[in-house]
Amino acid sequence: MPTRTTTSTGTDNPVIERLYRRMWPILVSVVYVGLGSAFFFRWGSLVRHTPSLWISPADLTDTYRASVALAHGHVSAIYQRDTAFITFPGFLVALVPLGALSNVFHTTFVEIMKNHHVVTQMHYLVTHTTRIWPAGTVSPTTNHTDIYAIQPQWFVFTGPYSLILSCAALFAFDALAERLQVTRSRRAVLTLAEIVVLWPVVVSFGHPEDAVSVALAVYALIFALDGRFTGAGWLFGAAVAVQPLVVVMFPLLLVVGGRERALGLVLRGIGPAAVVTVGPMATEFHTAFHDLVAQPTYPYVSNNHQTPWTSLAPKLGGKGGTTTVGGGPPRVVALVVAAGLGWWARRWRDRPEMLVWTAALVLSLRTYTESVMTAYYVWPALAVGLVVAARCSSRRFGIAVAAAVGTTICAQWHLGWLAWWAIDVGGLSALLIAAVRPRPPAVEELQREQERERERERIRAAVAAQSRSKSGTSKAKKRKARRTDRKRSSRH
Repeated sequence: MPTRTTTSTGTDNPVIERLYRRMWPILVSVVYVGLGSAFFFRWGSLVRHTPSLWISPADLTDTYRASVALAHGHVSAIYQRDTAFITFPGFLVALVPLGALSNVFHTTFVEIMKNHHVVTQMHYLVTHTTRIWPAGTVSPTTNHTDIYAIQPQWFVFTGPYSLILSCAALFAFDALAERLQVTRSRRAVLTLAEIVVLWPVVVSFGHPEDAVSVALAVYALIFALDGRFTGAGWLFGAAVAVQPLVVVMFPLLLVVGGRERALGLVLRGIGPAAVVTVGPMATEFHTAFHDLVAQPTYPYVSNNHQTPWTSLAPKLGGKGGTTTVGGGPPRVVALVVAAGLGWWARRWRDRPEMLVWTAALVLSLRTYTESVMTAYYVWPALAVGLVVAARCSSRRFGIAVAAAVGTTICAQWHLGWLAWWAIDVGGLSALLIAAVRPRPPAVEELQREQERERERERIRAAVAAQSRSKSGTSKAKKRKARRTDRKRSSRH
């Protein structure tokens, strides 16, 4: 396998060295959290011209409700009938500190219209209720002729916190790109593209657990490529406990580890998920089993899209807009196909870039086989595909970035289900084709960048030596002055 590409800052401090290597994810994360928070709390007032309106994803409300249940020991209430939380509860552990404070959070109703007239002087009606109101209310709530904007205090903390947690994906993708010997300039462009495709996942739909899970799975792959299989197993197990969508990458870890490490990887890969699900399964087996295995989803509600496989999915109940179909069986099919692709990829054990491309391919199976799609489902495959595309020529990398960004934007449009699905599949397929068989590391480009790094290091070393020389000269002068003063005082 290729050696790791490293950069130097001319310092022996490992913390500064690591910060320098992750400079772009750090800078972009700060911008991302700032812009995301501004969207949550200011977009409604400034752009939608609705005073005091907060905009947040409704799915984050369901996740917070589940964390409240876990924080207060109501394990059986994690999978409630009136919520859409249907994934493994590993991510709830990160929200437990905020869930434990649910009793001290209140909800403020801001009156913005009274008797069909906009209220110029806002009147705050603080209810001091502990009910978790849906922060994802894009339009205010109405009480006859009066209209109120809902401002739940818990979202002031949970919204930015979810943005911060999702930034882990940016660091994981940058680390994987560095492992594939992508140059720093190319990694800067990659990080900017990654933030565009990540935005809808967290800001629009409220699923930071997807970003955290993919980040953990990517780090597990990096550990496996470096031969650190114990850590790889635990990291992947944590990723599955947070969001099992990454389980399709597990065959690749087995390929890299080989037969002698397969048992250890399997035990560590399923251990965390078993630990976090045993409580809900033991206390409310029927509801938990139904949500985790059947994966109920609604093909006819807003933001969901049918696919060619919707009619083949098992019907779980409901009529019209409340029709529910099972999303679990198609995901079993995707897992079987992923196992076959993992076996096929064993020929690339010594080619990390092709293993990463295969990881993007198996993650894309969700888009190809899902019975009901939501816009953010395509993100994991786009994000990982961009990393390996950064190893391609500038033209192919540009095509991949355009395909990823274009697919992300088009996925937010309200189109007919067939046109919408065709655009998603076509954009993702274009990215995978552009990224296939990436070229070996550009030796000349790497050499030029390494030469620039060495030149910067020489300059820093020269400046540091000059500073030390001046400091040494100054100290020598001070010592000479002290000796002169002592001699004069002894004479007197």
